Parts: sequence; structure tokens; C-alpha cells
Amino acid sequence: MASATVTKKLREEATCPICLDLMSEPVTINCGHNYCRRCIVDLIESQTSYTSSRGTFHCPQCRKPFKSDHLRPNKQLGNIIETIKETDHERLCEKHGEQLHLFCKDEGQLICWRCERSPQHRGHVTALAEDACQGYKEQLKEAVRRLNIILFKYMQLKQDATQKISSWEEKIKHEKERIHSEFTNLHTFLHQEEELHMCRLEKEREQKLSSLQGNVAHLDNRVQELRNHIQELDKKYQDSPQNLLQDIKDTLSRNSAINLEKPEDISLKVHTVCNVSALYFSVRKVLKCYQGPEKAQKLK
Repeated sequence: MASATVTKKLREEATCPICLDLMSEPVTINCGHNYCRRCIVDLIESQTSYTSSRGTFHCPQCRKPFKSDHLRPNKQLGNIIETIKETDHERLCEKHGEQLHLFCKDEGQLICWRCERSPQHRGHVTALAEDACQGYKEQLKEAVRRLNIILFKYMQLKQDATQKISSWEEKIKHEKERIHSEFTNLHTFLHQEEELHMCRLEKEREQKLSSLQGNVAHLDNRVQELRNHIQELDKKYQDSPQNLLQDIKDTLSRNSAINLEKPEDISLKVHTVCNVSALYFSVRKVLKCYQGPEKAQKLK
């Protein structure tokens, strides 16, 4: 079995200088250097765009010229690379270069037979890796089962949380619709109340205005009567003595009977009152009757 140092050296030889990974389909050029087929072909294609020499290119490592049609597959190197890959699967001890066939239960790590005999692991409980693997497989299986249960519960919690989001959005939507409906009803109610009070106020205005206008008309009549009477007295005053003395006692008697008659005193107090502030504070009570029992129940 090759040591870790040898394996490391082989890996360095099998690493492509271009992609710095284990070569894939390794090919050799004229100078003897090896590359991945894909890497060197890409290099040739990139140099073709600016080189003047047709079919001639330079090695990335030694700069020696080579032809694009001189790429030779390196099967031996390819086999070495496959061996390196297999060795990687086997895993070797970094300290001793031996296969890690044992498992130290005290340290919880893979060791080789030489590690088992070293002072570091002396007296520790060890087992073949294949045997120890079975026990830990059961533990891993149980761990996966437990985590799957937790995962399922998390998924349920997530589903519940998502459902709560939908429920919350729906609840807010209904609440917005309710508020809009109630304010629409409130606007309608207030508009109707405004029209009702305006109608009552207009009726009171017309009634009192009629009485006030009646007083003005009555006063107009009295003014006209007095003016006629004054003209009659003026005419008699200016008449001849015979005409002045004719029925003078009746004339003066009628004059003394005339007195000031005041019209009915009509108050300008407005009886149609709308207390908007009081209406605002009692609007919920009014709306209960306005909206009906079912909608009124929501206002409580």
C-alpha cells in the first residue's frame, strides 16, 4: 500500500496545470507535458484568435511549440488517475499512510492499525469500521426519524401560520366592509336628518313670515286710513266757517276715537332647533333603530 507521501506526489503529477484538478482524458504534447484534453483544446482555440502561426501553439509551462494535431492520449496517466480516485475512496491515515479500517469509540474517529498501537489510543475501545458503522447507522436512522417528526411539526406550524395570515386578511376585509357600510348608513341618516330639520325650519319660516307680513299689511291699511282722515281734517280746516262748523262735533268725536293700535307682537325665536352635538352623541342609539336588530347587534 502506497504511503500518504507517495499518494500526494502522484496527485501532484496527475494535476492539470491549467484547471488545477485531476486530469480528465489526459493528453501529452510534443514537449512531454500533460493536460486535460478539454483544457488544452480550449487553450488552442483561444490562441487561434490572435496567433499568426497556423496550427502552431506554445506549451503553457515550457513555451515550446506544438501542433494541434499532435495531441496524444496518455492512457498510463489515465490509469494512475483512476487509482488515485479509488484511493481517495479508501482514505488513508495522514500520519501513517495506512488504511483507516478501525474506529476508536473513545475518540470517535477513524484510525489505522498503527494508530491503535500508539500511546494516544492505547487502552481505548476500538472496533472494525464496518461493525461500528452499523451501530451508528441505527443512531443516524433514529436521528433522521426524530428530525422528520420535528420537520413535520414545523410544516404544520407553518401551515397554521399561513392559514392565520389568510384568516387575518379576510377578517380585516370584512371589518373594512362593515365600517364602510355603517358610515354609508350614517351618511344617509345624517343627510335625511338634515333634510328633515331644513324642511321643518322652512315651514316655520313660512308660517311666521306670513304672520309678520300680515302685520305689515294691517299697518299699511291703518297708515292709509290716517292719511285720509288727516286730509279730511286739513280740508275742513281750510274751508269756510259755515262748512268748518258743519258737523264739527261729530268730526272731532271721530278724531278723538282714533288711537294707536299696535299689531300682535310676533316673537322671532326659532322653535325648530337641531342640536348637532347632541345628535352626534346619540347617533349610535338612533342607528340601532335605523339599521334594524341584526345590524344593531354588531354595534354593541
